[in-house]
Amino acid sequence: MISKIFTSFLVSASALCAIWDVAAPACADDFEAPTVLSAARVLPKEDLSGPYHKVADRVTSDGYFNNYTLQSKFQTERVEGQQLLELRIGEVDALVELDKMSSASVLGDSAYEGGKAVVQAPVKAVGKVVDTVSDTKKMKDTVTGIPDGAGRLFSWAYKQTKSGVQAVGSAFSSDATPAPEGYSSGDVASGAKKFGLDFIGYSKRERELFKLLKANPYSSNKLLQSEVRRVVSLETSVGIAFKFVPGIGLLSSVNTFNTWYDRATKLSLYEEPEEIFGKNRSELHALGVTDAHVVAFLKNKAYNPWTSRFVSNSLTEIGPKVGGHDNFIVLATTAKNEPSSLYFVSVADAMAKLHKRRPLKTILSSLKIPAAVTKDGMLYVPLSVDYLFWTEQVAAILEDLKARCLKEAPFSRIEAKIRGKASPLARRKLEEMGATVIEGEL
Repeated sequence: MISKIFTSFLVSASALCAIWDVAAPACADDFEAPTVLSAARVLPKEDLSGPYHKVADRVTSDGYFNNYTLQSKFQTERVEGQQLLELRIGEVDALVELDKMSSASVLGDSAYEGGKAVVQAPVKAVGKVVDTVSDTKKMKDTVTGIPDGAGRLFSWAYKQTKSGVQAVGSAFSSDATPAPEGYSSGDVASGAKKFGLDFIGYSKRERELFKLLKANPYSSNKLLQSEVRRVVSLETSVGIAFKFVPGIGLLSSVNTFNTWYDRATKLSLYEEPEEIFGKNRSELHALGVTDAHVVAFLKNKAYNPWTSRFVSNSLTEIGPKVGGHDNFIVLATTAKNEPSSLYFVSVADAMAKLHKRRPLKTILSSLKIPAAVTKDGMLYVPLSVDYLFWTEQVAAILEDLKARCLKEAPFSRIEAKIRGKASPLARRKLEEMGATVIEGEL
């Protein structure tokens, strides 16, 4: 039983290895399946509802990220992960402000004074509601709600664990495991040019309005993008130059949304995308990341100029004296979509925060899931998940992680920090591994 493996966790690395030598595989009875959760029990009050949004109480899970249904007067959408949910809630408030900016009382009077005719239209949704929301039977019958992000990330890690792959690099060289999208040895200069072309539609004027709204100009929210373009077009024709100031106070309760704005302001992320690319390139090179890995990471469409910059900056705060940056970037490049890229953004940030109060010795990213060992001998496992269930995948990945860490950087204690919550079983199993479990922060 897995519980017998880790019950007597000793500070000696050699003693731990002795325990594993006689370990027996976990039984199926030790595992659990993801279940339907209640939004009221897993979300803070400010996320649940606000003046312009409401989150449906039924929440499905893939065992890692929760799938939320966000409702507003603009649209109903399924959102994977609490981080992305908080960004979308902030963007709902931004849409409300855009609606006000293009109202008759603002644009109409200005157009009248200027003798200009302006065609106005209210904000309206673009595109249909996601199938798992519109098809109630499908939503009822499918607990997982079609996971896309962290589920795939952990499935990839589990696959590599079961196949015996020793490191991320060897996984990429395997015929059975294709390299991440964009992974090539193309030169950095062409990468910067391509990066700029990917975001060529973002004008300076639009970025100024996004900054006023405290929002990400490169958000994947198509409705927000279209509304910013519409308002910029209207206000340019009228010539009022954003005289209406949004009620930004409405956004103060949305944690991730405001944290991102604060970081973006500090890092000057409302500039040209090519400038952001250049800063990322320089920082990653200074950390010892190879050209090929830099380009692969920065070309990965799962990231946008902000998220790639957040990762680069977090690693820079850790600094070149700590090993493992190149492997972390290679692993981060496995992200295939926005939820999985946000996982690496959050983990990199968590490691940088820990390094400030408890210096890291090395980042361990060749182990499928990022971890780190501090100079004073603590294995730090940041899990940026909403709700961790104890599944066969989780057990195998964490067992493999712990075994490999002992070989690469012996440790004397473990801290597992979870962004959201762990099921009672998952918490107990982690504690049996010898880990101190911290929930609700990362």
